[in-house]
Amino acid sequence: MRWPWSPRRSAQRLLLRRVGDRHAFVLTDGPAADQPARLLRWGLLPQAGAIAAGDAIALLDPADYQILKVDTPNLPQDELKAAARWQIKEMVDVDVAELTLDVMHVGGDVERAQRQLFVVAARSSAIQTLVDGAADITEQIGVVDIWETALRNLLARQARADDLAARACAAVLIEATQCLLVVCAGDELFYTRRIEADPGLLARARGEPDDGPAAERPLGFEYQPGGDFDAPQESPLIVELQRSIDVWERSWPELPLARLYAISASHAAEVAALIQRELGLRTVALDPLAAFAAQPPAAEGDAEQALAACIPLLGAALRTETRRF
Repeated sequence: MRWPWSPRRSAQRLLLRRVGDRHAFVLTDGPAADQPARLLRWGLLPQAGAIAAGDAIALLDPADYQILKVDTPNLPQDELKAAARWQIKEMVDVDVAELTLDVMHVGGDVERAQRQLFVVAARSSAIQTLVDGAADITEQIGVVDIWETALRNLLARQARADDLAARACAAVLIEATQCLLVVCAGDELFYTRRIEADPGLLARARGEPDDGPAAERPLGFEYQPGGDFDAPQESPLIVELQRSIDVWERSWPELPLARLYAISASHAAEVAALIQRELGLRTVALDPLAAFAAQPPAAEGDAEQALAACIPLLGAALRTETRRF
């Protein structure tokens, strides 16, 4: 019951992450069960300023946390987090007392002889810094989220739209500094991996010369005009994607990958076409703005920079979990 004189809580949801000396942000009208949320504002804030919202989610930088995988101990659900603290003790390079942990089952409730847990281990100081840094924008941060679950949300939404919700699908987020791969089935996260950035990927996807250093030719080689002796360079990203797919197929042979989605702020269609040619796996570009109602507003700030900064926030805006990190 709401008393008539009590303030009405805003239904709007604010998503924030720190990008250099600015904040990237996404403001939606809140999650809806039967229709997509509307994107109200998004982009890069030129300076800190309050944004009214009913609740706010902050996104940690990947450098401030790890995702580890451990066997699920035979314990009640409410004791798993405490057990995980001891399980990862030798897997991290800091005192576990300095970490905030959360756990989630690999594949959700999927039945396996030996179930496993994803353990998210974040530096408590980084969480506090993130929350403190957003204080001038909002005091309503109630959840701290991570990139892997944000990307899972985008992938799960697109898989449902493509009638692939029950199949295993993957998504790779391609950024200038790092790439992130996730595999999901039935809206659940099964696999995730961080992959080093591939600086020459976009040039190869667009058929442009790669500016990387040329390999030295063997002694005795003589150039003949008109001859094409330059073999195309292999993309480090595609090599690592293939390795990850091989691991997936060995680990989950009952769930073959149906599709790979490529997410990029720039030339996603060309990148998807290149990956499909090299891997032989159906690959399409995923538009993160398509997860929201039609006709989203223009980005605030440079459009390409804003999209690159806001892609993980757009995924976090689709969050439906109610627990706090």
